[in-house]
Amino acid sequence: MHTSPVSVLAVPDLTDASPLDLFDHACRRLLERGQEFTDTVVDKIRTEVPYYADPVLAPSDLRQSVDIGIRHALEAALDPGRIVDIERYTRELGIRRAEEGRPLDEVLHAYRVAGSACWGGVVSAVERDGVGDVRQLVHVAEVVWKHNDRDAVMLADAYRQVAKGVASRHGERVRLILAALLESRNKPEFTRDAAAMLDLPLDGRFAVAVVKAMPPYGHVPDGVPNVRGIRILRQTRGQRDVLVAHLGDHSLDAFASGMVPGPGLRIGISPVVQGLDSLPRARDMADLAVGTCRADGEIARLDSRLPDGLLVSRPDLSAALAHQVLRPLYDLEPADRDTLFDTLRIWIENGGSAAQAARHMYCHRNTVLNRLRRFEQLTGLVLSRPRDLVQLTLALDAHRLFGPNAALGTGDNLLAPATSEWASAH
Repeated sequence: MHTSPVSVLAVPDLTDASPLDLFDHACRRLLERGQEFTDTVVDKIRTEVPYYADPVLAPSDLRQSVDIGIRHALEAALDPGRIVDIERYTRELGIRRAEEGRPLDEVLHAYRVAGSACWGGVVSAVERDGVGDVRQLVHVAEVVWKHNDRDAVMLADAYRQVAKGVASRHGERVRLILAALLESRNKPEFTRDAAAMLDLPLDGRFAVAVVKAMPPYGHVPDGVPNVRGIRILRQTRGQRDVLVAHLGDHSLDAFASGMVPGPGLRIGISPVVQGLDSLPRARDMADLAVGTCRADGEIARLDSRLPDGLLVSRPDLSAALAHQVLRPLYDLEPADRDTLFDTLRIWIENGGSAAQAARHMYCHRNTVLNRLRRFEQLTGLVLSRPRDLVQLTLALDAHRLFGPNAALGTGDNLLAPATSEWASAH
């Protein structure tokens, strides 16, 4: 073990020294100890601040930073003209730690521990050299700690100013990366880099929700839903939010339960997809799901509305099917037509049971059967044939989703796939 230079230097006679003389002597002794004293302070920081004891979390420049900080502080104590150095160092430290993303509480804790270690070194130097009454140092302690507190405030101010800019830049970077992941298929290299930058698993389980605000009262909410155990990232595009949920081991039910549709909002949720490269498909499916909503305040999961999703994905074909199957009903009187629509809907909802439908409609079973036969005569469909029944079911769903224009063959927006609501959203 090497011998410190302090041990071989003459000790001055400071028997009648003032508190400031004792303090100056101690500061010089600590400067002479150099790296030895730096190691003492670093060890104290690592002992008292767990964050800095962690070899992964601790800044790699800890020892160098402490050494520079001690030297500036001691030199400024000896020469008030050097105080500009400690002020510059403190601001630079706050800026650097903010840019590195270190927690401010941990940075300030380490800074104050270093200050405490330096003061302990001052007291020890006076005691070890026996140059005066160590109790005299109490007269300079107040000034020392006021300076330490002032510097800690300066560090925190510099940190916060930079942290705002860093957070803003980080938020913008996240938004752009998320937008790229959602918009189209990307090269594997980009997806891997995006996973690292967003801190998401490349092959994780994900789902996407689209929150759509309907004018004039709907407004997309601020922030993201808080769902325990599920991380949610948000991309906002006007009156439409896209929420990307990393589900981990949680179910889609857990994610859906965290969605709260406010006034004027409609929410569509995709099925679960595997891997970040599947996010564009999940986004498309969430768009389809929100397109199946027919009222505000509704949450639509595509996995429970797949037929509706098929219809919304091709509104032109859906309208053509509704027109082909249901157009003859619009030649009837409105009351007569509405009665047939209600009968068909209730009959299908009750599993094709005329008796059950009759009970719901407060009429005789034969009345229901007569209405069904009349529909067959008008349309040429035979409801006992499965394929015809599928056509009717899908046509009624299209009618529910797109309104009478679909069956009447009017409304150009339904007859051109490129102008559908789903397509125009992209």
